[in-house]
Amino acid sequence: MVSRGPLLLSIASSNASSFNSTLHLDHSPLPLSSPSPSPSRAAVATMAKALFADEPGWRARVQSMRPAICPFERVLPWIPANANVLDIGCGAGLVLGLLARSGRVAHAVGIDADANALQRALRMAKRVLPTRLEFRHTTSTVDWPTTLFDCVLLIDVVHHIAPRAQNSFALAAMDRVLPGGRFIYKDMASRPYMHALVNRAHDLLMARQWIHYIAPEHMIGLARSRGFVLTHREHVRRLWYAHDLLVFERAGG
Repeated sequence: MVSRGPLLLSIASSNASSFNSTLHLDHSPLPLSSPSPSPSRAAVATMAKALFADEPGWRARVQSMRPAICPFERVLPWIPANANVLDIGCGAGLVLGLLARSGRVAHAVGIDADANALQRALRMAKRVLPTRLEFRHTTSTVDWPTTLFDCVLLIDVVHHIAPRAQNSFALAAMDRVLPGGRFIYKDMASRPYMHALVNRAHDLLMARQWIHYIAPEHMIGLARSRGFVLTHREHVRRLWYAHDLLVFERAGG
């Protein structure tokens, strides 16, 4: 975590370079209008590698390898075409880069507390669609955009948050969704036990953090308290990792 105050990283800015399967449905999934077929797992891996091909260091290789353990191809189809997207905890911008490459976003904002990761995101964005991607350095929910978005992503973030702050963090994310918009949550699963153990070991090694699991049912309860309806629920196992994917629609659209 970085203590520096909020920074705006916009690739349109003149000084940006300096860095100032169990399925459950409450109802049928929303119809998706996609400019192209949903990318396959292999296509996602190829795109991820291309996004960070010019980035030096082992962290770039980690980004290009993430599709091997994270089911991005299960997440991407749920982002509506031409959406305005907020990615909370965007890291180096992999998800937004994949969305931009596949033509799904009209505009996207990524926010994260890791200034170094955002520098990598900025360099990646320059190689993709500069006018569509924006990155901001934030260290508190107070610094988050007040604009409402068609789609808000919370992918592999909540398990990094202290348990006492998880509820307020998740609710703040939900509050950024427009009426009729989507909230997409994906995080590490606490079951089965051996997969959860590997998840913990991975984060201890890569992030030096202890995972704080949150039950999908708890997240569903939080979302319903904010007027969301569960549209899609899925448990995905990838190698020795396990993931929970939840997709919600906000009422009022």
